[in-house]
Amino acid sequence: MNNKKKIALTVVAVICVALLATLYFWNYDREKRYSFSEKNTVAMGTIVSQKVYGDYSAKHIEKITALINALDDEISWREEESAVAKLNRGQTVVSPDVGSIVSQCRKVSEDCGGVFDITVGGLTKLWNIGEENARVPSEEEIKKELQDVDYNKVYVGGNTVTLNRGIELDLGAVGKGAACDNVMLYLKASGIKGAVVSVGGSIVAYGDYNKKGDKWQIAVKHPRSDSEYLGILSLDEGFVSTSGDYERYFEQNGKRYHHIIDATTGYPAESGLISVTVVCDSGLLSDALSTACFILGREKSEALLEKHGASAIFVDSDMNISTVGDIDFDY
Repeated sequence: MNNKKKIALTVVAVICVALLATLYFWNYDREKRYSFSEKNTVAMGTIVSQKVYGDYSAKHIEKITALINALDDEISWREEESAVAKLNRGQTVVSPDVGSIVSQCRKVSEDCGGVFDITVGGLTKLWNIGEENARVPSEEEIKKELQDVDYNKVYVGGNTVTLNRGIELDLGAVGKGAACDNVMLYLKASGIKGAVVSVGGSIVAYGDYNKKGDKWQIAVKHPRSDSEYLGILSLDEGFVSTSGDYERYFEQNGKRYHHIIDATTGYPAESGLISVTVVCDSGLLSDALSTACFILGREKSEALLEKHGASAIFVDSDMNISTVGDIDFDY
């Protein structure tokens, strides 16, 4: 059984929990909504929830699903024939998607001092968090892998991407946000009245869902409960991404080891935060920033968010909630 099938079966088995673990759409005005179609599918190792408004909405859902799967086939390091897998094997690839993603991620890495870095592929495999054989590596193993973590050793020329020997990409921190960017491009080109599409912890809200033009209402996942949400985020349109220590983790000797790796230490981030939600005008950027801010901590994140015109919701280990930037969040 290949890795994609294993991931799909695992996700389907916990579909009820996974749906609660992601952002979801909250609609207060049923009577005045446009007609719509909705569907939940599996892609990128998570649940994709779509609600598309307007004529021929069911047809658009199928096309959006195909679009998300196509990007996954291009950027997943687990897919042997993906562009990223080929790069990790030392090949040069031509890929507009990977070239664009790498270029944007390098800029975020520069701005956050390298705590966020897409060249953590070796560390990802070393910890293997989210899989059955996840473990705490030795200090020596981590130091060895850290030698091959350096975003400056990824080169982009047009659509051509190359890596230095030993470098391994992992675009898992931004793949879902990048998928939301592609979805937004499709929505704008297709004459759709409105849509809300969530890909795991990333979401895109576009257009209108009713004739009044009400704001979209997005419920943010509670980081310590699968049966409730943290609060309601209101926005006219845009992208939302959440990173948290509850998404993939294991516990050993009473300590939680989550999947968000600080690229400067090689260990799961310890910033005192358990959840960060970022709102901005780019899916990839919202995804990258939510990861970077989770690693940096709230205070160090403020300048980064301001530089990129983004807003955020922070939750610390004592369940204190705070916000940065112009954000409409009711909790």
